[in-house]
Amino acid sequence: MLSEAEEKSLERSDLIIEGNTATWDLRLDGDIHGTYTGAFRFKCYLSPLQQIAADRERRELLGNQPLYASDHESFLAYALTQLKYRIVTAPPFWASSNPATLAGDIADENVIAAVLDAALGAEIKYKSQLKKKKLDAIARAKASTEKLMTDGDDEDEDEDESESQEG
Repeated sequence: MLSEAEEKSLERSDLIIEGNTATWDLRLDGDIHGTYTGAFRFKCYLSPLQQIAADRERRELLGNQPLYASDHESFLAYALTQLKYRIVTAPPFWASSNPATLAGDIADENVIAAVLDAALGAEIKYKSQLKKKKLDAIARAKASTEKLMTDGDDEDEDEDESESQEG
């Protein structure tokens, strides 16, 4: 059975899952620089090594004392490093002109948050779809098994009746 969050993720029509990637179209007004538009393509999951690399970079961004970073700084570091590994293609505004900085180094943090939400939503939707397919396959297998069992019982009864009539 799918959880409520999983059911809700399946209803997200803004995320189109194709294989193990998702496409999402952004149109959002930034708090500082106007309207952002463009299509993103995300990986629907990260490998274990990608997860570790993203977290290592997050800690590096926060410096020697990551525990002293504000919640806001921690969120931005998490968002940008996750997106570095999750984004396959992005609109031109997302690219960094400075190779020393991460892509997504834009002034409008609400846009960064929206992109992260979509990327994480893609993973949830992808995994929910897989879970639903598995549950549906199990339900079909159970139904087939039950049908075979009841059909087999009917045949046994028919055989029992024919034997008793012969005797």
